[in-house]
Amino acid sequence: MREENADIRERELTSGRSPAAIAVAVLALPVCLYALLESALKALGQEALLAAPETWWHWISTLPGRLDPAAQVAIGLCALVFGLVLLVHGLRRGRHARHALACEDGVVLVDDQVLAASLARRARAEAGVGPGQAIVTVHRDRVEVQLSPTSGTPINPALVVAGLEDELRTNLVEPLPQVYIRVAERGVIGQ
Repeated sequence: MREENADIRERELTSGRSPAAIAVAVLALPVCLYALLESALKALGQEALLAAPETWWHWISTLPGRLDPAAQVAIGLCALVFGLVLLVHGLRRGRHARHALACEDGVVLVDDQVLAASLARRARAEAGVGPGQAIVTVHRDRVEVQLSPTSGTPINPALVVAGLEDELRTNLVEPLPQVYIRVAERGVIGQ
């Protein structure tokens, strides 16, 4: 049961590679359809739309042909970047904006936006500021908090960090992200 839960948890926290495969297919499909259309027109003895298949094959076989060296470098760099993006995407799994909560009987996930809202509420309470004065962003391994103090009222960052770490431990967030806080230098008028 634990192995099954771990598999479900991993599947729900990471994104698949389907979007990249679909994007490549969408890019390759028009080229293949055009080649098929030109070949069909040639087989039926009709005029080619742009150029006959043998013209395309001749052009491809004589590449780089008369292309300017700068154009060759630009095409090569574009192909390199496209290939590297696909390679990195294929080797590195993506991640959904979710965190797992510790649970022995099943898998419990929380969306990062929901977790950020909960942490913003706690940060406002710990800092003694009003709504809109605490902005929380949750990433995979860290929580970033931006506080705008009320004018004339100092904020104790250590107290806010301790409160947020307690909130994360209370909610059993796994893995426990690191909390980073930034207090604005200028205060705002209290609400």
